[in-house]
Amino acid sequence: MRVLRPLLLTAIIFGWLLVAHAQVEGESRLALVIGNATYKNSPLTNPVNDVRLMERTLSEAGFTVIKAENASRRDMQRLIRDFGEKLKQSGGVGLFYFAGHGVQVKGANYLVPIDADIRAEDEVAFDSIDAQSVLEKMETAKNRINLIILDACRDNPFAKGSRSASAGLATMSAPSGSLVAYSTAPGSVASDGSGKNGLYTQHLAAVMRMPDLPIEDVFKRVRAGVRKDSANQQTPWENTALEGNFYFKKSTPTPVAALAVPMPAPAQATPSVASQPAPNMMAVELAYWDSIKTSNRPFELEAYIEQFPNGSFVGLAKARLRSVADELAKTRAAQTTTLALAAPTSPSPNSVKAITTTPTITSANTSGLIDLVQGQQLGTLKIVDRVFNTSFEIKVAVLEKTKAHTLFSSGDKVNADGKVIQARFGENLVTLKQGELWHFPLKAGDKGKASIKIGNSDGDVEWQIKPDSASGSFIVQAEFRFILLSMSGSGRYGVWTGSYDSNQMTPVASKYTQFGSNQRPTLITTSLEP
Repeated sequence: MRVLRPLLLTAIIFGWLLVAHAQVEGESRLALVIGNATYKNSPLTNPVNDVRLMERTLSEAGFTVIKAENASRRDMQRLIRDFGEKLKQSGGVGLFYFAGHGVQVKGANYLVPIDADIRAEDEVAFDSIDAQSVLEKMETAKNRINLIILDACRDNPFAKGSRSASAGLATMSAPSGSLVAYSTAPGSVASDGSGKNGLYTQHLAAVMRMPDLPIEDVFKRVRAGVRKDSANQQTPWENTALEGNFYFKKSTPTPVAALAVPMPAPAQATPSVASQPAPNMMAVELAYWDSIKTSNRPFELEAYIEQFPNGSFVGLAKARLRSVADELAKTRAAQTTTLALAAPTSPSPNSVKAITTTPTITSANTSGLIDLVQGQQLGTLKIVDRVFNTSFEIKVAVLEKTKAHTLFSSGDKVNADGKVIQARFGENLVTLKQGELWHFPLKAGDKGKASIKIGNSDGDVEWQIKPDSASGSFIVQAEFRFILLSMSGSGRYGVWTGSYDSNQMTPVASKYTQFGSNQRPTLITTSLEP
């Protein structure tokens, strides 16, 4: 009975999800997206890039997209009229997105076309598009859901590098079944941005790609991300009167058994880890990103980019990586300057005498590693399961120190010649069977293969050493797979990435992902703290 009940529950949930997924897939979706940038008096940098990003994102979400770049007033009027007629015919979900200059005049919002010739406030209504008219056009289609997204609340519309009147945009009432979203709060302003995309649209596109998020949660995540990255200077806002549920993206439910990854017998040639089929990893990717989005360790950001090259947060990860690298470079430059200023230009006779008469004590360790003694405490290893949000700790100490090897309480074991024969991968211990694992001192460019044992299961690993952006540090990246003895022909695979200080034999931090078989995906992070 203990087995049948979970299986029955899984079947019921799976069937319900299939129905829900089918309902979403069968609904018509139509979007009109406009990006205006080439204004004569106040050109903008990002709107064309923003509208192209939104076109790709919405297409991936099942929308039929009508796109316009640098549209005139006449073009915008025609596009909105045609959009409304098509929406009336198709029904379902309608979405209007605008990036460009926006102006508030007497409580009304106006979207500025590129050919606008506005010389006074009273000319705005004559030469622009009333945003309320767009909403009314969509409302007359009497479809299920209408969404209006305005990335147009920029400060001072006719000053270089901005997009709206000094008071920002005004609140628009959302009729039943609609949602109006602003890139910043009504009455507030936001900059055009210095990157390829505006801050709001960059976050919006990333979160829209996440499956199974209700639309309300999409905009909550966007608001939190924009506030954080703008240091609370920009707060996105929404007015909503939605009555039904809506998801930009729904994942196709996969039976648990379908997550099994067939693996050949150990004696046969096996494909590389990268070629193994992967299950839906969105939950793991989200957990991964949450664990490193504020990281100051370049290796963690690089590991995310390598493991999720097409992930939802790659753009944000690369931007964060550049910021961290710049900060590290500034820190190293400051340290170098401090050392140069502190160095004496010419030693005094007394200091020379002290140097020549005091014997120098040298270490017998010529490898550059820290000399260790049995019982020495190295810190606390915090191990966190990012998927289930659970954690435990290990007090890391030198458990055994002999002429042959050094064994740590974490399970890491290193031979006297510096060769690793056992390492902790998240919650598992990996033991060398044949071949070689990495060895100390670490050297960038080294790589190898090995047969390993993980628990009672056999597997193999390919590893390489990379320099970390942090001075004096190294990254070990190990791609592994192993066969589960309890499951014929099934196995697990993943990537472990560890960051080592140049003089230490246990990693100061690591990331461990594992997929395959009929078990849940795994994401484990570790950090060694004093």
